[in-house]
Amino acid sequence: MMMKRVCAPVRRADVRCAATSTVVAPAKADLKQWKPINVTKNNLAGAQGGETTRNIDGVVYNITYDAAKDDIVVVDRKLGVRYPAAVDDQNRVRIDTSNPVPHAVAGFSVDALAPVLRGDAPGAETINGRVAMVGYLGIAATELITQQSALQQLTSPAGAAAAAALGLLTLAASIAPAVAGRVPASKVIASELDSFADGPLPYTWHPLAEKVNGRVAMVGLLGLILVEQFARGGAALL
Repeated sequence: MMMKRVCAPVRRADVRCAATSTVVAPAKADLKQWKPINVTKNNLAGAQGGETTRNIDGVVYNITYDAAKDDIVVVDRKLGVRYPAAVDDQNRVRIDTSNPVPHAVAGFSVDALAPVLRGDAPGAETINGRVAMVGYLGIAATELITQQSALQQLTSPAGAAAAAALGLLTLAASIAPAVAGRVPASKVIASELDSFADGPLPYTWHPLAEKVNGRVAMVGLLGLILVEQFARGGAALL
């Protein structure tokens, strides 16, 4: 018996494609709405040697032309973001300032990481709270093992070095997503005011919960030191 092979037609509507590029060139009509940054592609690739900067309205844009990919990269290193870029019909480079994407911070840039490093930055309290939470746990465990009070631990050379290392490691872990280019530096610390349009509102793992827990840890650590010094005569409480 002979078998006949039948191939079912593939409907065009069933084919789905996924784009992987983060920068999509718009139509010419839409491109006119993008912001010009006072440089042409020819000038960038030629006279500028493929790299230049432009200061527009107080914002410094780092512009690079990748000849191998024929791609123009426009970065605001202060914010740690990259803007979609395209060339208009007059050979001018334009960027879409409404859709920035995260970009790795080039080295340890104080300007780029200012939203995290400044003492009055929104994320400063969160980072201090993280240090206090981990520090309280470490001090409590050390008290149980060595019977040294919190102040004795912090004033010893080893304890002071451990506290400094803990602060630096916590800061490094907090800014790592911005340095790696996963999120903009301004977004590296989640805000309790953020919206959650694509999912349900989290009630447990929420930025506000972390901030409250950090405040409790900071006050608790101070309270532990005061109780041990004035109520226990400098002896360990735990």
